[in-house]
Amino acid sequence: MKLNQWKLLVMLAAIASISFFTSCKDDDNKTKAEEKADAKTEKVTQFALDVLQDVYLWSSEIPTVDVTKIKDPISLVDSIKYSADHWTTLTDDASGLTSNFAGEGTSFGYSLGVYLFSYTSTQCYAVVQFVYPGTPAEKAGIKRGDLILQINGKEITTSNYTDLFYTSSISLGMASLNGNTISLNGTKIPLTASTMYQEPVNTYKVIDKGTHKIGYLCYTDYTLKSNQKLIDVFKSFKTAGVTDVVLDLRYNRGGYSLSAQLLSSILAPSSIVDGKQIYLQQTWNDKYAAYWKSKGTDLNEYYKSDYSYEDEDNNKVTLSTKDANMNLGKLYVLVSGSTASASEATITGLSPYISVTTIGEQTSGKYCGGIVFTPDDIYDNPDKDLDNWGIYAMVYRYSDKNGNTLCMPDGFTPTYKVNDDPFDGYSMGNENEPLLAKALELITGIPSTKAKTKGLMFTPKVLKNSVSRSGKLHDKLIELPGRYQFK
Repeated sequence: MKLNQWKLLVMLAAIASISFFTSCKDDDNKTKAEEKADAKTEKVTQFALDVLQDVYLWSSEIPTVDVTKIKDPISLVDSIKYSADHWTTLTDDASGLTSNFAGEGTSFGYSLGVYLFSYTSTQCYAVVQFVYPGTPAEKAGIKRGDLILQINGKEITTSNYTDLFYTSSISLGMASLNGNTISLNGTKIPLTASTMYQEPVNTYKVIDKGTHKIGYLCYTDYTLKSNQKLIDVFKSFKTAGVTDVVLDLRYNRGGYSLSAQLLSSILAPSSIVDGKQIYLQQTWNDKYAAYWKSKGTDLNEYYKSDYSYEDEDNNKVTLSTKDANMNLGKLYVLVSGSTASASEATITGLSPYISVTTIGEQTSGKYCGGIVFTPDDIYDNPDKDLDNWGIYAMVYRYSDKNGNTLCMPDGFTPTYKVNDDPFDGYSMGNENEPLLAKALELITGIPSTKAKTKGLMFTPKVLKNSVSRSGKLHDKLIELPGRYQFK
């Protein structure tokens, strides 16, 4: 009997100990949960919420948040934004974001595709998609189709591949493709990053083919600084007697809406531009749709020849597209999964007026426009703790003149599907490059010659969501600074 009593006491003691430690652990967790964010973090969180709960396109989806309990405002924004919104971003470097929007930054000057050797491996390799003119990469002789297997003598992996873009200097271990094998070829290329403007008017030329003079333009980013260059290129096309245009947007992930409007006004029929027909319509959230209506604000964008605006540096710019207008009835656009946002807006805005033939792969499906908000934009007296914070927030869905957004939600399905293959070794603008070759065939009726390429004997395994180049224009349709006043 006494033995059984002793056992009972031991069991009770053990239960009490477990309860005590569990209680302590619960108290610890409760204490941690009740820890408050510091004052500066609270202000940043509140700033983000003030934008998202007000002007954000999906403001009704934003929950009530206790700002005192948020330790990481950037992660909070990522977690509470609308599920289909892959683009809204909070940053503590608004000035750096704006510089990248301008096409400026520190870079080696190439765009890469990054691939896995297998889905069970972390080892990667990279292929050059294109290089920006005048950059360290171009000066080093790097070109489309070049393969990279090592960084500073080490394998490229899912952990270090971003060093290909964001270190100050690097040594690239170059490789060659032989059948199914990618292996080092003994060439090493040292590069030092340079702070510069990366010219997005990448490659342009006139191709004489049969009775046609075909203007080809590879355009990689919609930057305000490229507007004058676009005008100059199309003036040169007109002088050369160009009859058809191939616009290569396969690596253009977006940029400023005004640059897309300007480019579209260069390409559209002159009667449409002179008549100032609708280019795009904007749909805001219910609150702001009513607000802009009460203010008499016209949310349509129009084709036009004359542009006056302030750029990112507050410089006043005046441009005319009148002498560059191509008066097209047809346009051929080369596209891929990296064709997004302002690029898709260009296709959307032109499609009701001219025949737009797309060639390549399914586009991205970025159907919204956004604004970079800083505390100065929404507060009369912004707190110093918010200096250099900003949020790029989606504020409208764009549509064509008839209210259609045909790239929503999954992008444009190409009229003619042709795989983009940077491994084939053809430079941008080469008549044998498959996407351009298909466009030339459609324009002239002359079948393209299937030239021998370095084509792969296997399907490359893309590293999902990998960076392709430095800069932050990916999937952006950006409104001009100061176009709308929200205070």
